[in-house]
Amino acid sequence: MRTGNYLVWGLFLLVLAGCGSGNNKEARNIDQLHRENGIPVKVKLMQPEPFVKELPFTAIVTGIRQSSASAMIGGRIEKMNVKVGDYVERDSVLMEFPEDVPAAQYKQARSAYELARSTYDRMKNLYSLGGISRQELDAAETQFKVSAANWDAAQQMLKVRAPISGYITSITVRETDDVEAETVLATIAETGQMKARVWVTEDEVCMIREGMRARAVWQDVILPGQVTQVALAMDREHNAFGVDIVFNNSRNLCKSGVISDIMICTYENDNAFVLERKNVAQDEQGSYVYTVVEGSARKQYVVTGQYNDSYEILTGLAEGDLVVIAGLNLIAPGDKVMIISDAGKE
Repeated sequence: MRTGNYLVWGLFLLVLAGCGSGNNKEARNIDQLHRENGIPVKVKLMQPEPFVKELPFTAIVTGIRQSSASAMIGGRIEKMNVKVGDYVERDSVLMEFPEDVPAAQYKQARSAYELARSTYDRMKNLYSLGGISRQELDAAETQFKVSAANWDAAQQMLKVRAPISGYITSITVRETDDVEAETVLATIAETGQMKARVWVTEDEVCMIREGMRARAVWQDVILPGQVTQVALAMDREHNAFGVDIVFNNSRNLCKSGVISDIMICTYENDNAFVLERKNVAQDEQGSYVYTVVEGSARKQYVVTGQYNDSYEILTGLAEGDLVVIAGLNLIAPGDKVMIISDAGKE
């Protein structure tokens, strides 16, 4: 029994030794290839390119001006003159109530207006003939103006008008619906320009200035914009600073009231050397990269500037330098390297 155990253990040691021998041979082959051909790396050719730093936010984007049309009286909607998406001018009639709505007293107001107008016209003729005094004409004129105002108010109650020019973005009722007074019936927005307000922290507000470029992204739509106002005091309700932005929507590609990604450009350099942050290492002396010079790896210290997912390289690199962007963990200063990608392509 003991002899059998020794035999199994001996076979296991032989197999283990054989496997170890194969791995060492493979490692020696790789080391030899690296010595002969160089360690394979990918590089990026340094050329000036744009570098942009943006602060991301999320906000609701609405028309630059937006207003709602509400019912002045309660009653039944008799006629709809518009639909969602229509463009309307200010004071155009959106929808109408029937003339017999008791609250409007439309017929009474119209009758009073017509009587006052005919009376005023008759009094003007009499006055021109010397039949009445100026005081009597003035009294007739006053009564006519009051009746005209009352009739106009009655019409305003029955005919719901657009408070501003713009596009109908929503309608909350249909024909024959009964509504109560002050019910919001429709919303109109000027959408050639859009606006949004984002809330920023104390650190962020120090980076944002009026006039900075911005953009709103909704689905596949990108709207260019500009910061129009930066709050000087913190809003206690939001515990943040409000920043207002206006966007160009002249083609009406973006809908009012949608949630969009908002980006504010706080820094840009059109001619920068740019490297992804993962390709810049640090040691006790500072930030460094590896460049390829005459087939060998060279450790090159750099000074970085602004950053997002990438670094802006201020000093340490020149146009045409080849910077290692893959294989960093395999090389050391002076190692022979072999470029396995075209310069400039990551």
